[in-house]
Amino acid sequence: MGSLSGKSPSATYKSLLKVSDESNGITTSLAQIEDGEGTSTCMQISDDQIRIKPENDDTTAVLSVFDKDGNALLSVDSSNDQVKVGTTQWYANSNVLDFSAYRLTPVAGTHYFVPCSSGNFQSAAGLIEMANGTGTDPATSLDAGDQQDDLLSMLFYAPKNLSIDSTTFMVSTASDTDTDVNLHLYKFTMTNAGGTSDGNLSSGTLLAHGLARSVDRNVIKTVTCTSDSTSVSAGEVIACFVENTTNTDNITIRIQTLYHIV
Repeated sequence: MGSLSGKSPSATYKSLLKVSDESNGITTSLAQIEDGEGTSTCMQISDDQIRIKPENDDTTAVLSVFDKDGNALLSVDSSNDQVKVGTTQWYANSNVLDFSAYRLTPVAGTHYFVPCSSGNFQSAAGLIEMANGTGTDPATSLDAGDQQDDLLSMLFYAPKNLSIDSTTFMVSTASDTDTDVNLHLYKFTMTNAGGTSDGNLSSGTLLAHGLARSVDRNVIKTVTCTSDSTSVSAGEVIACFVENTTNTDNITIRIQTLYHIV
């Protein structure tokens, strides 16, 4: 590291830092930090604030914090508008969305909504099992009619624009008979126009899908889903569907979707 000891200001002024307001110095207003010949840095400072803003180009590491061993703890990426934290450098605003069902009784080949958070289908106060298609994939629209109140428990409303990072599910059944279980994660546009069609789903788009094979009550199968799409816009809703492809054995399933706000 260099030293200014024994050197005159005329020889070192280019390496010195100052604020752009050379008359008043640091005040209550943000002032640009410059070198001695007036070249601006990415920092502004006042008596109460510090601001970092790139002067010429956005970068993936406009601000970084490391521990003494060189492990990144905080990274601010102005190129992609992201903040990552920890030694894994994962998104700082990550969340986990949970869908789960206990003993859902299916018809083979039918896609059923999995409740958001938790759903018990085996009690008098339990939820109504709601189907949404018998094709290869769930239907891309739904008018639930007088079951809109039950549909509500199946949906997650996106309050901000989201990006889906991964979806994993664990599944078991209530029988010794092996079966294959399909899972689909979808996003929908939900009508909210102040009329009688409010709550209707349309424009269904597949976000992720996965298949668990040879599922029975003696195992818990864990599957990491294939990602099909990642973008969810604010105001859209996310729904999850499960399908027993071969029989009517009860399904107990838990799905975790990792996402971050964009």
